[in-house]
Amino acid sequence: MQAVQSIKDGIWNLPSTVNSFLGREEMTNTAPEDIDTSDNNNNNAGIENASNGGETDDDIADNSPSETEAEEAALESTVSINSPILCDENDLLSGSHAIPFALIKEEWQLVLDCDASIPQIESAITKCKDLVLRTSSATETENRNWLVRHLIELRHRLKELQDVHDDPDTVPTGMKVILGHHFVAHKSYPKCKVYCDHCSGIVWNVMQASYRCSDCSFTVHHKCIRNVIRICAHVITAEHNSPIECICPEIGLAFQKYTCAECGSQLSCNDSSAIGCFGIELKAEKLISIQPRLCDYSGLYYCSVCHWNDTIVIPARIMNNWDFKPRKVCRASLQQIRLLYKRPIIDLEQKNPRLFALVSKLSITKRFRQKLQHMRRYLTVCRIAEELRLVRETIGSRRHLMQSDNMYSVADLVGIENGTLLNFLHTAHGAFERHIRNCLICSGKAYICEICNNDEVIFPFDDDAVSCAQCSSVTHRQCQMRKKMQCQKCVRLRVREQRLLNEILDAANGN
Repeated sequence: MQAVQSIKDGIWNLPSTVNSFLGREEMTNTAPEDIDTSDNNNNNAGIENASNGGETDDDIADNSPSETEAEEAALESTVSINSPILCDENDLLSGSHAIPFALIKEEWQLVLDCDASIPQIESAITKCKDLVLRTSSATETENRNWLVRHLIELRHRLKELQDVHDDPDTVPTGMKVILGHHFVAHKSYPKCKVYCDHCSGIVWNVMQASYRCSDCSFTVHHKCIRNVIRICAHVITAEHNSPIECICPEIGLAFQKYTCAECGSQLSCNDSSAIGCFGIELKAEKLISIQPRLCDYSGLYYCSVCHWNDTIVIPARIMNNWDFKPRKVCRASLQQIRLLYKRPIIDLEQKNPRLFALVSKLSITKRFRQKLQHMRRYLTVCRIAEELRLVRETIGSRRHLMQSDNMYSVADLVGIENGTLLNFLHTAHGAFERHIRNCLICSGKAYICEICNNDEVIFPFDDDAVSCAQCSSVTHRQCQMRKKMQCQKCVRLRVREQRLLNEILDAANGN
C-alpha cells in the first residue's frame, strides 16, 4: 500500500482529472450508451468529469443516498442561474471549468464571467489571495496550485481592463491566458501540417483562426480554445523544476478506471468482429473501442487524441540506465521534456555516480569542465577577454558548463553520447588556453611550484598540476605526491595561526 501511495505522490504532472481518478469517485450523469466517440465529445466529457468529480470514496460510503441528494440540491440552490458554473460552456471564463470541486462548493465566487467589471475582479483577486494563504497544508496542494494559476489569470484580466479604462482608444492585446497558457494569434503559415493539440484536427491557417502558446507551443483552434483542459507545461515545469526520476511509473489501466489520464474518455480494448452461424456471417454490434496508449514518461494511459505516438528520449532512462532510445510519450509529456531539454537541472553524480566509472565519456567530460572552471577565474577578471567577448562568443548560452562540473541538462547528456559535447568542450578549452597563455594580464597570474622551485610557470588547468581546494595554490602533481598530498601553504598558514593564538593567550595571561 505504501508503494502505491509513493507512486501516486510521485506523479506530479497530472491534471486535476487524473487526481479525481486516483482518489475520488466520479460524479457524472452521462450514461455509457450516450457517449460519442468523436474527438470533441471525448474532450468535452473529460471537462465534465473534471468539473463534477470531487467527493471521496469515504464520503460517499458514509453518506446515505438521501443525504447525498440533499447536499446536491442544497448546492444547486446556493449557486444562482447566472453563475458561470451553470452557464453555457462557451460563456465560461478561460480555465474556470478546471476548478477543483472543493473550491466550487465553498468559494465559487472566484469564477467570473466575461462581463466582469474591475471591482469584481479586484474582489476576486483579494479572495483568491486569502485562500492561497489559508491552503498551505500538504493535503491541499492541488487546490493551492489552482488558486495560484487562477490568480495570475485574474491579474492579467485586470491589467487589460485597466489599460482600456485609462485609454479607451487603446487596442487590447490578442493574448488569451487559459490554464497558464499565453495564447497568441497564430499568423504564420508553415509549410508542414499543423494539428490542434486539443482535438487533434488539422489547423487550416488560411481558413481557420488558431492560437499558439508562447511558452509551451500548444496550438489550438479558435473554436477549441475555451475547451482546453491541459495545464501549460511551462507552469508544470516551473512548479516542479526536475524531471520524473522513475522509469515509466506505471500504475495500471484499472487504477485509472479505464479512462484517459487527460481528457477522461473511456478506454477499451474491445473490437467488433463478425460471428458465423450455420455458415451465415452475422455482423456483430460495433463496440466503442479506443485503444489505450502508454506514456513512457509518466506511466499513464491516454487516448489517441492526447497521445500521438510522439517519440523522445526519457530523462529517467538516461540517468538510471544510460539509455538514449526514443520512447513513445503523450503530448503533455512531450511538451514538458522539451521545456526541460536544455535546462541544467540533473545532478548526475548525485543521482547515479556509478555511471562515471562505467562510461568513459562522462569522466572525460567532467575533467574538461573542471579545467573550464579554473579558466573562468582568469577570464572573468580579464579586461581584454571582456572586450573581445571571448566567453560569450565561445560558450554562448551554455555558461553552466564552466560554472560547475556536476549539473547537466538532457541536451548535454545526449551530446556526450553522440560526441558533440566533447568536441564543443575541446574547442572551448583550446580557445581559452591560447588566450590565457598569450594575454599579458592572464599570464601574469601564473604559478611557480614552491616545492621544486622550478622556473616553469604552471596553471591550475594543466594536466600535470594540482590546485589546493582551500588556498588555491598550484603545484606539480608529482611534487604534491612526494609531500603526501599535503599543501605546504596550508601547513604554513596553520602554524602561523597557532603562533598568533599563543601570543594572544600569553598577552592575556601577562606572560
